[in-house]
Order: sequence, then C-alpha cells, then structure tokens
Amino acid sequence: MTSLLPDQISIAVTVYNRRQFVRQAVASALNQTVPVRVIVVEDCGPDPALKSFVQDEFGSRIQYVRNPTRRGLFGNWNACMDLCRTPWLSILHDDDYLAPEFIEAMIELQHQAPDQALYFGRTIWLNGRDQPVGECPLHPVNAPWHRVGLLNALYGPPFDFPGQLFNVSAARDAGGFRESSFYTGDWEMWAKLIARGGAAQTAKIVAFNRRAELGARQSNAVIRSGRQKVATVMQIKRVLALLPPESRVPFDRASYHGSNPLPTSFFLRCGASLRPRFMAYNLRLLLLARPPHWRYALYQFCARFGRGPFIRLSSTLWHLLRRVRPES
Repeated sequence: MTSLLPDQISIAVTVYNRRQFVRQAVASALNQTVPVRVIVVEDCGPDPALKSFVQDEFGSRIQYVRNPTRRGLFGNWNACMDLCRTPWLSILHDDDYLAPEFIEAMIELQHQAPDQALYFGRTIWLNGRDQPVGECPLHPVNAPWHRVGLLNALYGPPFDFPGQLFNVSAARDAGGFRESSFYTGDWEMWAKLIARGGAAQTAKIVAFNRRAELGARQSNAVIRSGRQKVATVMQIKRVLALLPPESRVPFDRASYHGSNPLPTSFFLRCGASLRPRFMAYNLRLLLLARPPHWRYALYQFCARFGRGPFIRLSSTLWHLLRRVRPES
C-alpha cells in the first residue's frame, strides 16, 4: 500500500465572477488542518479585477491562472488537471467551500481503503442564507466508511459536489472530463473512475454546497431548457455500458420516469419558456409519473387535459404572482 501524503494533493478552486463567495472558497482550501497546494483557475470571467482581488487577499499562498479563452464548466476542470503538478486533485467551485478537516479525512480514508481512484465524503446543502437544509441523499453511509461500486453511480452521481479527491492519472487515462457534456460530465467521470480504479466514501462531513437558484449556474441552463431528463437517461446508459455483462441490470425507462417525477416547481419556473419539442417530452414524463402527493396529482390531472397550454399558463401566472408577492 502506498500512503497518501499532503504534498501529493492539490485543490483547484474554479472561479468565474462570484466575488461574494470566492474569498470563502479559497480560504477553506488554504485553511486545512493538513495544508496542501492550492491553485485558482479563472475561466476567462467578465471581472477584469478578479485576479487582483484574489491575489491581494491570499498573495503567494495560491497560484492564480486565468484561461486565455472561455472553456466552459468541464473544460475548466480539464484546465485544472493540466495545471495540477501532483498525483491527486480536488476541484472546488467558487460558491462552495470545504470543511477544515477535508484533506485529513481523505488521507484517513485512503489508509482505510487503499489504491482507489476516487475518494469523497458527505456534503451539506446550504440555502441562500447559508443555513443547512439537508445533505446529498444519494447514498447514506451507515459505517465510518464504505466502498462504492458502479451500481451506486447508475441513477445519479455517487456524491454531491464538492468534497472529492481523485487520481489525476486515472482521470487522464479516462479521457478527461468530456467538454461537450452540458450536464453530466462530472457524473460520467466519477463512473469511469469507479470502473477503472474503485472508490470509497467516508461518513465524515467534508464540504458545503450552496444550492443555487435555478439559472445561477451554467449547468442549470440544461434544466431550464427541459433537457435534464434527456441528459440523465443518456448517462444512465453510459454507466450501464461500463458494467461487466454479468452485472448489467435492465433499464426500464417508463418505470424510472414513473418513480422519479419531475417536480411541479420545474414546470412552474420553466414551463412558459419551453420549446415545443421539450414541452412535449417533459409533458410525457409528467403524465408517466407516479404522484408523490395530491397536489402533484391535481397538477398532473390538469396537464393531462390542458396539455402544453395549461403548463405555459400556470408558469406565466406563477411568475406574475412572484413579481406581485416576492418570495421571502
């Protein structure tokens, strides 16, 4: 077993234009109980003074790099790997932050589960007032740590961003993050790393994720357009293809959509602007869903008869009401 050492780890903080959060993100990377190298990678953002803003705060404690052209979400993650000079890398968004014991927990986890390609922990969700509102419910850990298999990544990423540490060489061998991916590039990479080298999760809380309002992050453009479920189904098929033939499970698309209903909040927020093609697709998913409660069943009943015009009208009225009575 090769022990993981601090000088083998880098944390890359990806930034674009969120001054209000970036100081906390970078500070959380620097103020680890076990210090490691920190780089800040700006994706050619619109704020020309952002670099000096960050460097004035942190000085020589960080390396700051600005991409010469915009590379997009997953292209910027590949830029982080290109700039990484250590075997292990953690990527942190500028509006999230790490617990002080993140690196300490990752080193401990590597001792418990050596020779994996991916390590991660639990992530707490925060609302707009930075209050805890839950945590990623994908795969609860009922022991101090556990190994994670591909089936844990079949219907969604095995963890919520951030709080991950991955082997850079294994990620490069997997082809890097797919820059053409508009939604599932992280999920796809984590599945590839699990398939190639395995993964483990600690039960410790290692990171904090600000739950962005719809539209605040690049990937949420996919949600607004109605393409989220299309991208999700395609990625499920990619994960299935990574499984050995004897371990593959059948994918019943109708059953999946029935048990994973699109929330009515999606239709209220985005229904008025859906293009006809994606309106028809998401309406079909709405009618396939098994209602989780009576309010959903009522909306579903109205949509069954009112079709697209009902969804557009309900969305338009919802937006009008929000302007008259803003959310608290």
